[in-house]
Amino acid sequence: MAENIEVEENEEFRLKQRIGFWGGVAIVTSAMIGSGIFVSPGGVINAVHGSVGLSMVIWVVCGMVVALSALCYCELGAALKESGGDYANFELAYGKVVAYMYIMTLVFMDVGSGIGLQVFAAYLISGFIGTGCKAPGVFIKVVSCLLLLSLTFLNSRSVRSVVKIEIVFTIGKFLAMFLIGIGGIMRLVNGDPVGNENLQNAFTDKTMVGVTPGDIALAFYQGMFSYGGWSVLNTIAEEITDVKKNLPRASLFSLFIVTIMYLVVNIGYFSVLSAEEMMTSPAVAVSFADKVLGPMAWIIPFTVCVSTLGNQNGTCLLRGRLPFVAARRGHLPKIFSMIHVKYFTPVPSLILNVIFGVIYILCGDVQFLINAMGFVQWTVYGLSAASVLILRYKKPDMPRPYRVPILIPILTCILCALFVILPMIEKPNIFYFVAIGFYVLSGISYYLFMVKKQTLPGMKTVTLFLQKLMLVAETDYNERDV
Repeated sequence: MAENIEVEENEEFRLKQRIGFWGGVAIVTSAMIGSGIFVSPGGVINAVHGSVGLSMVIWVVCGMVVALSALCYCELGAALKESGGDYANFELAYGKVVAYMYIMTLVFMDVGSGIGLQVFAAYLISGFIGTGCKAPGVFIKVVSCLLLLSLTFLNSRSVRSVVKIEIVFTIGKFLAMFLIGIGGIMRLVNGDPVGNENLQNAFTDKTMVGVTPGDIALAFYQGMFSYGGWSVLNTIAEEITDVKKNLPRASLFSLFIVTIMYLVVNIGYFSVLSAEEMMTSPAVAVSFADKVLGPMAWIIPFTVCVSTLGNQNGTCLLRGRLPFVAARRGHLPKIFSMIHVKYFTPVPSLILNVIFGVIYILCGDVQFLINAMGFVQWTVYGLSAASVLILRYKKPDMPRPYRVPILIPILTCILCALFVILPMIEKPNIFYFVAIGFYVLSGISYYLFMVKKQTLPGMKTVTLFLQKLMLVAETDYNERDV
């Protein structure tokens, strides 16, 4: 897997452009299709008190909201062409303080691996013991941690190998969704009583009693978790060939395919499983497989594991770029701005993400982490959409190969504000207040380390030691005028 690349004498030492259109599609679909579609349907219907019709509406609207946000990201990504995703446009739109707070939040409060890898382990075990027995929590967490370490090692050795593996895993993802969708629809056509009951009573008053705006917002948190990852190409923009064309095309093409597949999968679930079964099942896809595939039911947990593994492989690639971009701007210690001298990968940043990934795996419950992630994501999506409007005012002459209609970022901002505020009022989660407290602490740390230029004693010695230990060096980089 090692990718030993010689550098020409006059060649700049920096991240390489090796990701084309299909590589971008593979990365986006792998980042989006992971554990979410195999765990979130239960969370969505549970949030809306078992209403099948309202649950399906949530999934459709989630796709529409993502499409609106994706159009905003396409304008930002094609215009800025810089890795780091929202970090780059936040710095331009809001200034260094907000960009710093954002990157600190993404680095230290990214709970994604704590969700996805635990789902992988749960499905892996359920494939052997079935859904009637609960998998040991300690074993799930140990397996998740070992897998995180393995994926990080792979990502530290070769970007090209990661992209190739993503293409293979993407096939597995679509196979799992195809089996669920087609299997469920065939049962529905043949008159499955559960499916007929779900469709006939989808919007009855009985199933919608007691559903509040806060419940709907939490359902969106669960649904949007399955769509998370649609903006990943903005995070690695510097590594995309012909970024002005390939970034928006790959993002929108991937989003269209995934949205259609999610609708098909949910129809498949509701064609076979009752609302109560979906709300209580520890592994929805396995419950589906037990009813539809019989002795071949093992195929579903196997393909789900492939899907989740591919998702975490791709997101591991992306998470390592966030500390890297922040560090080369001076917002994190210099060691995190360095890449391996042979493999051109940000090894120190990848290791940093492993540390916090293990913490969330060991400490976090999956449903709790999904709601926590939703709160942070909606905040970021809203600020990103607003940055489109701000940058058009502050930098009207910036080249924009793609321009989103002005009403789209405005509507996105309104929706995001609702999804952030409503759960805090009606369904407060302790993580919401932890996140707000972290925002405050990151502001204080910015004042101490960025404004007052405080430094930790012995940092130069530690940096030199780690640089030699990990065989990393600083990249050639010309900072943009802000």
